[in-house]
Amino acid sequence: MISLYQYYRKATHIFSLIIPISYCYFITDKNSASIVIALLTLIFIFFDSQRLKLNFIRRFFALFFNKMLKDHELKGKFTGATWVMISSTVVIAIFPKNIAVISLVFMSIGDTVAGLFGKNYGRIKIGRKTLEGFLAGLSTCLIIAYLYKPLPLQVTASGAFFGMLIETLPFPFDDNLKIPIISSLTMSVLMGLN
Repeated sequence: MISLYQYYRKATHIFSLIIPISYCYFITDKNSASIVIALLTLIFIFFDSQRLKLNFIRRFFALFFNKMLKDHELKGKFTGATWVMISSTVVIAIFPKNIAVISLVFMSIGDTVAGLFGKNYGRIKIGRKTLEGFLAGLSTCLIIAYLYKPLPLQVTASGAFFGMLIETLPFPFDDNLKIPIISSLTMSVLMGLN
């Protein structure tokens, strides 16, 4: 079963929805959004890379975040939050706005649902993930794809499928990096074929 701190981690993951929401409604210009997210990402990278070296950053993380971090993050690897910022910078800068927005939503919600469902109900293992988690995350993303009207359903559904597939398969990259980039690539290729 999932621990209370893992629930907190997933709750903060949902908070990353602020990025696509801000891109849709507040910083709507692609160039402006790219600059803002890139600057914020540099700040995240700085603090993350220094959190084991600078005492005040180490104390801050120990007080607020350490119980939510995974083992490799505690040892100094980038946290999931930093990977969220890096992937957001990449997809906002490279891909069309509608594609970037939905791929970031897939990451925020789909990955959260897959993680919670997989840890609570998963029985059939796929590496460190579960089939049940994959199906739950995919189902959630397909609902989001159906509700997202700016792009054709077959495009967003394919982005949802490949985003959740890459989240499940045991490739050595953070889920927060893999999901939006693979999802965006999939949707961009399909849009190019139309």
